[in-house]
Formats: sequence, C-alpha cells, structure tokens
Amino acid sequence: MTTLNTLRAVGLIALLAVPAAAQDTDTLTTSEEVRAEISEAMEAIAAYSEQEREQALAEAREALNQLDAEIERREQALRENWSEMSDAARETAEARLRDLRQARNRLGERYGALESGASSAWDELKTGFSDAWGAFSEAWSAADEDASNK
Repeated sequence: MTTLNTLRAVGLIALLAVPAAAQDTDTLTTSEEVRAEISEAMEAIAAYSEQEREQALAEAREALNQLDAEIERREQALRENWSEMSDAARETAEARLRDLRQARNRLGERYGALESGASSAWDELKTGFSDAWGAFSEAWSAADEDASNK
C-alpha cells in the first residue's frame, strides 16, 4: 500500500469518535472534525515535495497540536468518570492513554527528524513520519474500541 493510501486508510480509521463523556458539541470542535483535519494534514505531508518542506512542517506541527488537545480531552474525560469506573476499566483506560502518549512521543520524534533531517532524505523522513502516524492511529483506534465496549 502506498504511503498516501495508507494515510487515507488511517484517516478513515480516525473518524471514530472520542468517548461521549469527552465531547461537548456546544463548546468544542467535534472529534470527527479534529480527525478529519489531522488526516488531511497527514495526507498533505505525504504529498509535499522537498521544496514544500516548510509548509509540510507547519501542517505537521498543527496536527501534533491537535493530537495533544485530543489526548487532553480523553484525560479529562477519564478524570471526570473515574469514580464511576470499575478497577478493570480504569486500568484499561490508563493503559490506552499511556499507549496514546507513547505513540504521540514517537510521532513527535519523527517530526523532529523531518524538521532537522537532510533535504536529500526527505522522502525517507516522510515515510518514517507516516509510519509513526499509522502507529498513533492504531493506538487511538484501540482506545476508541475499548471505550465503545464499556
């Protein structure tokens, strides 16, 4: 599967919702909107040439900021629902958030490589970033799956 097709598939996976407790549609952007924006940015990054590097980096930075905000929403939902959760549900939710944070950290590392890497390695760096995004998306999907099974 090509990187662009992989990112499109990831984008479809990414359309799963954040747990309902974390959503307030009157004041917050919906998870679907955030995921669509992030997916679009990731697709754009995969398509940028080395000459468009600065634009790709700007979009990647914005996507990372949005991911951080989404993770914070999930953490807030966990805090708000903590007293109502079983010990097993707490452990699972904490593990999934830990997985998301670790995947986000790897994505951040790949962003750093994308930002500081040599121009001649642009395509390889983009692939590494795309792979890290795929791993993050898988962790996000697993967290959503666990949340919907509760």
